[in-house]
Amino acid sequence: MIKQYKLRLTVLTAMFAALIIVTTAYIKIPAPLGYIHIGDSMVYLAASILPAPFGFFAAAIGGAMADLLAGYPQWAFPTAIIKALNVLPFFLIKLLMSNRIKYEKIINSQNILMLIPTTLVTLGGYFVANTLMYDSGAAIAELLPNLFQASASGIVFVAAGLSLDAVKFKSKVLSVGKGY
Repeated sequence: MIKQYKLRLTVLTAMFAALIIVTTAYIKIPAPLGYIHIGDSMVYLAASILPAPFGFFAAAIGGAMADLLAGYPQWAFPTAIIKALNVLPFFLIKLLMSNRIKYEKIINSQNILMLIPTTLVTLGGYFVANTLMYDSGAAIAELLPNLFQASASGIVFVAAGLSLDAVKFKSKVLSVGKGY
């Protein structure tokens, strides 16, 4: 049973990494120093469904590969770090609340609340990266596009999460031995 569960998590991690790549590299709007995308919505989904460290891997690998495939190789390493850190608030709230709340649904008050610190991670992470790679003026110029990106991804996350909750996706894919 444990081997089957680990295999399922590995497959889900690869699936989420692929979803992050597609929604980041191929559904995008050009911006002055890169592009705006909704790939973070899949990062949030991975963080809401997968346990640690699988969510970290999906986010880091998916984000970095998306930058490589989209023609922004200079962003692959910073993005891998930032996307892994985007997952951290979701895991911390699960850890802190694990004995009080069952996380059977993707969209719950805790995950909605975690959109705030994960947005701050995006803004702060890319601000630092832009400052190091370009300058503080460029970093300031990218704050609004990055806020738009995180906000749009939050909306897509909620819509996708509600749809997946309607079909009990989380309980089906994480259950072992029930034929799912």
